[in-house]
Parts: sequence; structure tokens; C-alpha cells
Amino acid sequence: MKKLHPAVKAVIKKNNKFLVIKQKFLDKIVWDLPGGLVDFGEDPYNALIREVKEEVNLSIKIVRPIGLFWFFRYDGDQVICNTFLCKASRYDVDMTKALHEKNIVKQIEYSWVTKDEFLSSNYKVGHDSMKKLIEVL
Repeated sequence: MKKLHPAVKAVIKKNNKFLVIKQKFLDKIVWDLPGGLVDFGEDPYNALIREVKEEVNLSIKIVRPIGLFWFFRYDGDQVICNTFLCKASRYDVDMTKALHEKNIVKQIEYSWVTKDEFLSSNYKVGHDSMKKLIEVL
């Protein structure tokens, strides 16, 4: 039986750019925003702060919600991503912890991109709803 999973994602801006993460799972590679699943009973805001710290080792402050996007996971489950504009206290990304985790989804690279760069065909995403969300930033 397929499931629906709530997730939270961060648009962390630095000048005119924002942070994206290249992820690999099975034989598929996509770009995503930092963040992840909300555990049952967990405060979604705390989940976002935790996930960003785990993935890129940045401490963030949530500024405001900016919208939703969604995708289907490797197992067919659907993930709904509540997305927030965030500020970081510093911008030196460290993916050391994420690179060594033994998860199916691996964070393998990051980039600071402009909206136009991200909306180009150079950045493949899990679902077009993510690019539609970024278009309105």
C-alpha cells in the first residue's frame, strides 16, 4: 500500500542564489532543497532545523512559508514538501555527515544557484512542481 509522507524543505538564500543538493538514489540523480521527512509527533519547524543541520551542517532561522511541491519516492510513496524561506547564520556548507550516512538516498554534491540557473534543463528534479514553486520566488 502506497503512503503519503510529510516533509519540510528550506530555500536558504545567499545574495541572489539559493542552496540546492544533488542526490542519488538507486540509479537516479536529482537536485533537491535541503530538508527531509517530518517524524510522527515532531514539530515541522524543528524537523526542518534538524534536517538542514544533518544534511548541510547549517543553523537556520525560518523566515516564512513559500509553498508546496511534491514528488514520488523510489518506492512509489508520495512526499509533500512544505517549503520555507530561511536564513542561515553562516553559509559554509559541510556535507561530511551526509556523505557518510548509509541511506538509500545519498547527498553527493551541493551548489549555490540563481533562480534562472536552477530553472534551466541542467538541474533535473524529482517532479516539475518543485520548479514551479521556484519560478514564483
